[in-house]
This record gives sequence, C-alpha cells and structure tokens, in this order.
Amino acid sequence: MRKILLLFLFLSTFLSAYSQRLIYSSDYPVEKIRIILEQLRGGTVSENLTDLEYIPLGGGKNDIIDFISNIIITPNNIGIISNSNQNLYIYDLKGNLIKRISEIEGFKPKNKVLFYNIQQEKGKIVAYGDKLKVVFNEKGEILEKNLDYKYMGTKTFVSLQDTKFYYGSPSTGKKDSLPEYGLKMNDSILVRYDPRDTIGFMFANGDEIIKTSEEIGFAVFPNTYRIAQLNPKGVSKIIQFVFPYKNTVDTSNYDIYKTVQSYFNFMENNRDKITSITDAKRYKQYLLFQVIGSTPTRIALNLTNNEIISLNKILPDKSNDFMEFLGYNDMETDGEYIYSIIYPNDVAKAKEKSKIEGHSIRKEYLQLEKSLNPILVRYKLK
Repeated sequence: MRKILLLFLFLSTFLSAYSQRLIYSSDYPVEKIRIILEQLRGGTVSENLTDLEYIPLGGGKNDIIDFISNIIITPNNIGIISNSNQNLYIYDLKGNLIKRISEIEGFKPKNKVLFYNIQQEKGKIVAYGDKLKVVFNEKGEILEKNLDYKYMGTKTFVSLQDTKFYYGSPSTGKKDSLPEYGLKMNDSILVRYDPRDTIGFMFANGDEIIKTSEEIGFAVFPNTYRIAQLNPKGVSKIIQFVFPYKNTVDTSNYDIYKTVQSYFNFMENNRDKITSITDAKRYKQYLLFQVIGSTPTRIALNLTNNEIISLNKILPDKSNDFMEFLGYNDMETDGEYIYSIIYPNDVAKAKEKSKIEGHSIRKEYLQLEKSLNPILVRYKLK
C-alpha cells in the first residue's frame, strides 16, 4: 500500500493542465519528455565541450554593435542586426567585417528602423524591414530587392526545400480570439488552437518557428510546452515536455496573459513556474531549447537516449581560463557548431576568477577585453 501511495505521489508531480489546447491529427506520434530542472546534469567546460573558440567581431569605430537583435550563421557568413540602429552587419566566420548595410537605395525606413529580422535561405542572408525584403550574397551584395514586400512578422514562416510552413500565434489574433491556424503547410492547416480557448498575449523569448536545415524545422507552442518537429512532408512528431506540478502554469487563468505587466506580476509572485518553452533548434543528436521562468534555462536534450543537460550548469574551468561561453543572446547552430555571444566585460570576470584560482589567463583572451564589439563563441557538445 505504501509503495502504491509513493508511486501515485511521484506521478502526480507531473500532472499538467493546459487550457491553451492544440488540435492536430492523431496520426502524429507524440513523445513525452519529463523534465525536473533541479535534477538536470551539468559539469565543467572540459567535461562537456570541445573545439571552444572566442572570435571577436571586427570593424571600426563606426561599426560598433551595442547589443544584438538578431543573429544567423550561414556556411560562409555571420549575419547580425544591431539593436541600436537596426543595421545589418555581415562577417566572415573568422569575425572579419565584410560589410555594414545602413541603407537601401530607394527605401526610406519607417521610424529609422532599417531591418526587423534576418533569415538564412540556402546559404544566402535574407533581411526584412517594413515593406522591404533584400537577399544578400556572402559578400553583402544585393541579389534581390523588394521595396513593396508585406512584412509578415518575425519568422512567422520557414521554407523546408519547396515547402512553406506558416505559424499562427495567439498573440497575433484579435483580442479574445484565436487565429485561423496554429501551423499551416502551404495551404493545408496542420495544427489549430482549440476554439474553446482564448488568449490575447503569449510571452516567449526567441523564435516560434525555426529552420535548422532544409530537412528539419520546429514549430514551438510555448504555453503548451509542445514542439512540432517538421520535415518537407509535414509534421514528423510532436514533442511534449512535462514538468512537475509545482512548475506548471494553469493557463486557464487567462488574467496572467492579459498584459505584459500582468505576466511579470505573476512571475514575480510565482517564481517556480515555467511559463513557456522556446527557441528550439536541432544540433547533431541534440534538441536545444530554452525553458522560460524566473531564471531562464538553456537545455540540450539528447534525442538518442533522452539524456538532458542544463547548459547553464556547465561551469567554466581552467581549460577555458574561466571564460563565460553561454551569454544571454539566442544560441545559433550551423549543425556542426553551437554559437553564442558574450561581451568584453565578461573577460573581467574571468580575470578575477583566474586570480582567485591562481591561474594565468592566456594573452589572446585578455585582448578580448579591448574589443569594441561582442565576441562570438563557437563550440561543440561532446
């Protein structure tokens, strides 16, 4: 009897209530992954990472990036939109500035905002602005330009080969209503939101629909803790993350999502709650994503054995001179490496830690503190 009671109590910690429900075909396989954040594996940089490099982003005094709004990695380039001026910076993979695009001939930006977003399409950089779409090659030269493009929002669609997937967010619908679809493939609707549910605001960091390669993409439904894995033929499977009851938000309480302020008030008073999962990417055998709560957590899920690593619990050590590697910007991957961004002031923390540990930090890392721009970090997971 005691064993049955203990088993019931253990299982009950994973019970979830999702009132922002999804409607999709029962033919889609569903894989449930249980996550207890406190029990996730971490370790040190030397135990978990290889091929770690720190690459300063170049440029002169007129090419300073204060904070990164968007970043993409192509086979030959790094594309970055600066948060301050919304200019597009194109670098090679060694961090050398190839070109800064601050204007487009014939286009007058609205509110001085040139670009809202960038994507990679078959190795090319595609930049979007208000009624603007521009395709650049690896040298920053314009291949295509559309000055009357209807901007559809930040990455609300991706293309896998010749198939287009469109994402319909609850936050883009009318107040107290749902959009026509949650996920659409070309003209076919694959996922709908349940019409019994209404939600006017959805909070998530990162992108809701992501392209990892021409073969793999992900559509993230943040408040439901679900991710649809995509291929050129449609949905290959639904991944559902299940968290302990103490961490799970009951989204039937729609007052939480009425405004940004109500959301932050809720988070302040419910610091254990996970409001969403977001920013999913495929890296080798791993699914990378972020769990959003009072303390956001970067997670790497090994899809071959379901082992889960908390990247936030991977600690710098002597192997990388106690340098930060994760940063606060979105992570990117080209399938071979993971990329993140740190800033020159992170070097000072490494210097202080090295001093405490009696460790000598290498000269090339000390030089990074003088960098005018953010620092690209490139590495592999073991």
